[in-house]
Amino acid sequence: MIKNTEDLKNKRITIMGLGLNQGGLGVTRFLVKAGAKILVTDLKTEEELGPSLKKLKGFDIKYILGRHREEDFINTDMVIQNPAVPHNSKYLKIARKHKIPIKTDLDLFFQLCPTKNIIAVAGTKGKSTVSQLIYHIFKEAQKDTILAGNIGISVLDILERINPQTWVILEISTWQMEGIKDRKFKPHTTILTNILPDHLDRYSNFEKYAQAEKLIFKYQQSNDNLVVNFDNKETHRAKRETNSKVYWFSAKKKIEPGCYLENDELFFQSREYKMPFAKISDLPLPGPHNLENILAASTVCFIHNVPGEIILKALKGFPGVPYRLEFIGEFRGVKFYNDTCATTPEATLAALESFPKHPIILFLGGKDKKLNYENFAKAIGQDKKVKKIILLQHPAYDASLKILSALKKHLDSKKIIQISNLKVGVEIALQHAEANDLILLSPAAASFGMFKNEFDRGDQFNKIVKNLK
Repeated sequence: MIKNTEDLKNKRITIMGLGLNQGGLGVTRFLVKAGAKILVTDLKTEEELGPSLKKLKGFDIKYILGRHREEDFINTDMVIQNPAVPHNSKYLKIARKHKIPIKTDLDLFFQLCPTKNIIAVAGTKGKSTVSQLIYHIFKEAQKDTILAGNIGISVLDILERINPQTWVILEISTWQMEGIKDRKFKPHTTILTNILPDHLDRYSNFEKYAQAEKLIFKYQQSNDNLVVNFDNKETHRAKRETNSKVYWFSAKKKIEPGCYLENDELFFQSREYKMPFAKISDLPLPGPHNLENILAASTVCFIHNVPGEIILKALKGFPGVPYRLEFIGEFRGVKFYNDTCATTPEATLAALESFPKHPIILFLGGKDKKLNYENFAKAIGQDKKVKKIILLQHPAYDASLKILSALKKHLDSKKIIQISNLKVGVEIALQHAEANDLILLSPAAASFGMFKNEFDRGDQFNKIVKNLK
């Protein structure tokens, strides 16, 4: 048990996976500052890890890059496993064989965190938007609040700003939850946005993936809160699987207790009262999926006694979330939207539903997560708004091949343009676009191969659009 940072001093710690998404960077920086003796090992090369290594310049750290060595998982006091590292890694098996403790950044965080006011957000889609909405509303209500987790903000980077009264809004992935399941993690309030097919390259089937998402409430008790999607088949079952107090949110049905939509007005209802707090016309984010996100976040805020008028004020002022249906700009009357975090077919279809009145030129394609694209292609073929598909091609992009094969059954091949360069793709899209059209990056697949990650994909898209002349 680590009670304070002094317990980490002079510990030999192997960090497995530095990566490029802040988590590895945050835990490395934290442990070095705590006086631990750090060895970082990553299968990526020094060149690939350049941006992260630059931020660690000047720290006393040993690196083994482009490979892992068995001895680094034996001659150490602790191994830090970062989220991208699979739990069945042979190197982690070596550490376990030699009884070396394996921890994660979240594990360290919960051992050292001084507050019990944890609101954790899980689910396939909507986590980031719901987390940001709750944070935005809590700040409007003048609550001492911090946002962190699977959102590009390391939990250890914000630890020193937390006191016993602070509210921590934590976005958490299945990989992170699996890394701390031995701790029997039980946040005071949990949100499960939905469970849809995803990450089937990492899980053997959908049922295993769904079980991983449900770890978010597995250890909650009767005095804890679970906010869950009434309209999602898999999350609807949660009421039978939890000991916590269940609150629903629904865009389709009047429910209690929780938030729902009725006649273009949003309500919170409990046994004690029914309160309208916003109208559809008040909402800042497009699309039915964002209505669900707003209902989820609002339910959490009502549970924690935020007045309806403050929720409404915060919703009206919400700036949106980068990389998620983010409006980038307009060029020659054509609007550009960046939805790079849409890495599943369902997420891309939700994006298309958000723009019912505009012709769309859609960027698709990437690396496969063993997802099914047949129903997706059928829906695209039936969507009269879709003028053209710009399909990203790369040797690693097996999802692009599946998408192409499926689309050809439902769409005229002349509508599909295959490209291997994003800048060229944007130029071609503009050639086919007219005023009032949308050019939408919503790929329905992972990014690795052509890009470092989905954020790199989004950043490159933004840069190309902003440099249009």
